[in-house]
Amino acid sequence: MRVGVPAAAIVAALALVAGFAGAARADNPVLTGDVGQNDGFTLSLTDSSGTPVKHLDPGTYTLVVHDHSTFHNFDFSGPGAAVSTAVEFVGDKTFTVTLTDGTYFFQCDPHSAQMHGTFTVGAVAATTTTTAAPPPAPKATALAAAIRPGAAATLRPSSGLVAGRYSITVADRSAKDGFRLSGPGVSKATGASFRGKVTWKVTLAAGRYSYGSALHPKSRHSFIVS
Repeated sequence: MRVGVPAAAIVAALALVAGFAGAARADNPVLTGDVGQNDGFTLSLTDSSGTPVKHLDPGTYTLVVHDHSTFHNFDFSGPGAAVSTAVEFVGDKTFTVTLTDGTYFFQCDPHSAQMHGTFTVGAVAATTTTTAAPPPAPKATALAAAIRPGAAATLRPSSGLVAGRYSITVADRSAKDGFRLSGPGVSKATGASFRGKVTWKVTLAAGRYSYGSALHPKSRHSFIVS
């Protein structure tokens, strides 16, 4: 005599199996990659206890990358694995990687000479993770800008500038106009009724920029960043 299995019991059993599978995926060991904190030349790869990775067992891992900078990235590669974040990306990315016997590498592609590391997996002898001592983050170059009544504006220095980080102190002495700076990746201005000083932290790229009166385009000047 055949006894039917209730449909509800079958559904429950399938859900239980799916739950076990999901738990197995969630239980992958977690590796954490970190790059470019505060735009610094920092790079690390740690295990779930926060210890720098030197040697791992073969298997499937969850790699969580925290990318903090628009001019660094995290590139992970080795036997059967090749994942990375884009240089301009800022945020978190999660990857699933399957590691086998061999040596694996992680680095920042634009600064691989200073920011890189390795570790081994499985039968390959362990090596120490090597991240070269990072150079200090480049300091912002100071510029001074001003606008006076009558749309007379200055920016010093405005020649010999190269792409990089700048700190621009703007002295707005006009109660009827503002100081405006615009160009590749930058568009800033003080208000027409504002009087006082402000400091802008900007990154200037190669190209032509204009500065001067916020209200009178014909009174603006230009400079080149190389």
